[in-house]
Amino acid sequence: MERLRLWLNQSQNAHAFEEGFGVIEVIMSLFLLSILSISFIPVLVSSIKSTGTNTTIATATQIVNQEIEGARAVRSPTATAPSCFDITQFLQVTLASVTDPRGVVLLPKWDTTSCPTSYPGVVRARVSVTRSGSATTVAQAVTYIFVKSAT
Repeated sequence: MERLRLWLNQSQNAHAFEEGFGVIEVIMSLFLLSILSISFIPVLVSSIKSTGTNTTIATATQIVNQEIEGARAVRSPTATAPSCFDITQFLQVTLASVTDPRGVVLLPKWDTTSCPTSYPGVVRARVSVTRSGSATTVAQAVTYIFVKSAT
């Protein structure tokens, strides 16, 4: 009988050590977690690249909007509406380059325009923004500005 009690105590102690995770289970779970995390690295890299591109496009769009608003606000000191001369003088000014938050240098530029054949009329003005060292347009816009006279 005494032997039976000792055997039962030993079997109960053996079950107590089998509870919880073993080393193999922990290693396998870490291995599976590392495989899952490695699969997300390409997604992370592509999202960082697209964020940078979107930052450049957003900055270029802001530049275009500011220049369009500036062209629409052109007035000579004596007139309430701009003349074609006022607009063409404004559009001939060389625009300063702008650096976006990522350090990309953006170059805004007005395209040449012509005056209307009859007055009152409209002048077509187009502004575009390119990256420094590239001919690819990042953002552009066209506006029509009402002009009352040639001068």
